[in-house]
Amino acid sequence: MDLMSRAEFDELVGEGDGPRVSLFAPTHRVSGTKERDQDRLRWKNLLTAVEHALAKDGLERPEVEELLAPARELHGDGMAWSHMAEGLAMFLRKGWSASYRVPLDLPELGAVGPGFVLAPLLPLLTDQNYVVLTLSQKNVRVLRGSRDRIGELDLPSVPTAFDDVFEADGPQSDSVPRPNASGRLGRTGAAVYYGADALDNAHKEDVVEFFREVSRGVEEHLAGRTIPMILAGLPEWVAVYRELSSYPHLVDGAIEHNPDGMSDDDLRTGAWRLVEERLAEEGAKLVDRFHEQRARGTGALGADQVLTAANEGRVDTLMMTADGCYTGGNGGPEVVLPLRDREDVCGLADAAARATLRNGGAVRVLHELPGHAPVAAVLRY
Repeated sequence: MDLMSRAEFDELVGEGDGPRVSLFAPTHRVSGTKERDQDRLRWKNLLTAVEHALAKDGLERPEVEELLAPARELHGDGMAWSHMAEGLAMFLRKGWSASYRVPLDLPELGAVGPGFVLAPLLPLLTDQNYVVLTLSQKNVRVLRGSRDRIGELDLPSVPTAFDDVFEADGPQSDSVPRPNASGRLGRTGAAVYYGADALDNAHKEDVVEFFREVSRGVEEHLAGRTIPMILAGLPEWVAVYRELSSYPHLVDGAIEHNPDGMSDDDLRTGAWRLVEERLAEEGAKLVDRFHEQRARGTGALGADQVLTAANEGRVDTLMMTADGCYTGGNGGPEVVLPLRDREDVCGLADAAARATLRNGGAVRVLHELPGHAPVAAVLRY
């Protein structure tokens, strides 16, 4: 899975000459030949539908072929379809493309317009996704999750066990490893364990050194991102890691169990409980703030008002709902051409999100907004 940073979203917010194509498709994270073939066929059908839409919109065939070439190349890469997530997103403009494998249920959708469609991916910016770090002597893992999905990330820079940091020099037992006289020597053997207390005075330095290496690797990967991170481990391990970590989005609560005995779904359930509580609290505070600001004249409700304010750089925080726009076609790909008229509320809301991000504002996705509006905003002035 790909962890999209704010900087990567910032690459997608501009508008300019020539069409911009946004492609979204559901995929299978764990798949056999049948599922891979289904995903590739769905992608091929989506490209065909977008090709027809571009031609109907007046683009010459050579221009269409050049624009869609990276998406066709991806379709032909059989290996790529063996390493997907729950959804695939791709963005194309002349001479440039970017693709992302994301843990989201995406619609089967192609969009053509002066700017990229971002709404299906905005939950990645709004803390509805999270990272779980399992603190274990035997199996440190980093997992990316959402309400319904969780999957492990491959992070080579993160040591996965004590023997990644300490060299063996004797028989194993059940507690904390001790390096030999030369100290940290890398992956040269299984760790040595002494004593019954994982945090006794004799070996706490070993635990600290190991978790310091874990923290370095994790934070190197998460640099520039705002995704919440949840710790899963025994309380003493969690306490040690908190002292070491400088990651600013570490969640206060934790899954305080030995993660070695927990399934991925156990971790997802425990993590989502913490995330849901945090989202509900932050969402309620944000809506209260909106009502206060609107009473002072610095709140906007509805797509037209919010888009105007966003284009003027006045939006501090834009709020959108997750449902109702870009749901995909029934039984086949949907192709939309946003902002072709002022009645396209979804296109207006998406344009407001791009303008908000372009001008340094924040975007949050909530379950419901005041007056059941599709978009609202807290304004700077």
